Amino acid sequence: MDFEELLSLARDSYVGQFVTFVDQQLLSGAPGTSEVKLQLDGSALYRQYYCVDFLSDAGDKPAIELAPDEEVTFDPVEVTLGEMEMSVSRLQWNDVVIATGGPVDPRDLEDWFEDWFDPDDTTFDPDTRFSGNIHSLLIEGENLSVDLGTAPVEALIELLVLLETLGYRKLRIS
Repeated sequence: MDFEELLSLARDSYVGQFVTFVDQQLLSGAPGTSEVKLQLDGSALYRQYYCVDFLSDAGDKPAIELAPDEEVTFDPVEVTLGEMEMSVSRLQWNDVVIATGGPVDPRDLEDWFEDWFDPDDTTFDPDTRFSGNIHSLLIEGENLSVDLGTAPVEALIELLVLLETLGYRKLRIS
């Protein structure tokens, strides 16, 4: 299995569970909406943006997050992308942690974030069930934590290509 197939498998596993999760929330009888974008004052998340998996209109716990019970498992793999070497030991689509080996300037990720979080919903398609966007990005020194949400595989590939273009040469993905 090549790296893109592994990414597709991780995404498909998560999105399948996400569909079931949203369906269960809707069948519970409580009204609500999936993939609601919020700006959280004081949050460490990139630009303080977060997309909650399901926002209930009723009850004492309005924000409900999927806790996937399945994860794609595989033996660690080494992948080369241009001049960058990546060690991949885990791929949980809603919790991808990338250790870059050097500090990350948040400004370098601005365009990628705009495209894949789409804070202004410029690419919103009312005919699709889910947004196709990431749910959050957290930058902590040399580490990125990304909840890729319902974004396609291309979102992660574009992030990795961007990191390679920025000069990062050794990544650890877990």
